[in-house]
Amino acid sequence: MFSLNKLTDDDIPIPITHICKPERLGKEMTGLELHEFGLALFMTFLVVQDGKLIAVNMNPENGATHVLVENPEKVLLYVWVKTDLSPNIPVYVPNDTHDVITEISRNYRAIPSFASITISCASKEGNLIPKCGSEYYAVLNELEEI
Repeated sequence: MFSLNKLTDDDIPIPITHICKPERLGKEMTGLELHEFGLALFMTFLVVQDGKLIAVNMNPENGATHVLVENPEKVLLYVWVKTDLSPNIPVYVPNDTHDVITEISRNYRAIPSFASITISCASKEGNLIPKCGSEYYAVLNELEEI
């Protein structure tokens, strides 16, 4: 696991604010908004790691986004990025999406991969339903070949 939050000088995680359209502020995130938030967090992680975003598939199977990235070693990865709210941890489950990922990966000559991101609400009240514009802690649970 790897925290996606920046840290204070005292190593305390700084919450990440979900950016949304003004009319969505305070409303429940849709499944797509949750996955888009996870994708934005993953892309930031990628840039910090000296990776490079090549392409994004925003019309994915099962609502989770797919991205073509180049890692710091210049290897192409086609990543299925799945996000959920804590305590749920997205896990890789072979299904029809796996076949789609594998086929697209072959087309790009990329390694099929899976990224699991979990977010948790930073407010003291906690919230089992993610809200647009709220603050979150985020963890990259895994990034692995599938």
